[in-house]
Amino acid sequence: MSKSLAKAEVLLTLTECESGHRYRVVEVHGGSALRARLEQMGLNQGWILAKTGGHLFRGPIMVKIQHTELAIGHGMASHIQVEPLP
Repeated sequence: MSKSLAKAEVLLTLTECESGHRYRVVEVHGGSALRARLEQMGLNQGWILAKTGGHLFRGPIMVKIQHTELAIGHGMASHIQVEPLP
């Protein structure tokens, strides 16, 4: 097996992530307004965040970026792709 296949990226949306774990923002799928709003909130590609809470099916997702805790709507969170960190 090649190294590229052995080290395949596991991408999740922020809604699929477990609380208490750290993730790196890989990509935001959405229009320019969504991207601009997330950038204003401090959620940029490449940044590391920790998911601190969220509801099972709907409701806001709580994340911590550096020293700031944010509540992100479920719809917005479903457009944010992240990769888990060890």
